[in-house]
Amino acid sequence: MKHHKITTEEREELLQNPNISKVLNSNVEYTEEFKQKALYEHKELGKTANQIFKEAGIPDWLNFAGYAKTCIKRWKYQQKHPDKEKRGRPKIEINKPLCEMSQQELIREIQILRLENEFLKKLEPLEQYKNKN
Repeated sequence: MKHHKITTEEREELLQNPNISKVLNSNVEYTEEFKQKALYEHKELGKTANQIFKEAGIPDWLNFAGYAKTCIKRWKYQQKHPDKEKRGRPKIEINKPLCEMSQQELIREIQILRLENEFLKKLEPLEQYKNKN
């Protein structure tokens, strides 16, 4: 749902649907049960994404520009690649002691810190230039 802010009325309408777990400002999260059921119906019963969403009671105004088809496609990919990290900001436990972190977490932490250092190195000359003028 790109570029559509969900209004209070729309949010209330969506939250009444048992297939929807959470509604954010411009994003709708569906329950895992609905996702699994939708994937089953799409693959095994041959239903289209639009049919599945319509039968689930998802409002028509939410299903625009192939939204349902995109959701099914994304859920299929997530089902095939469960170990793949989700997009977005990485979740790091800030107060987790280093001795309790796994090797993968430590490597990820180092990568993030290196990126942060590179950014700060680029930012420092800009600040010095700004202070001169």
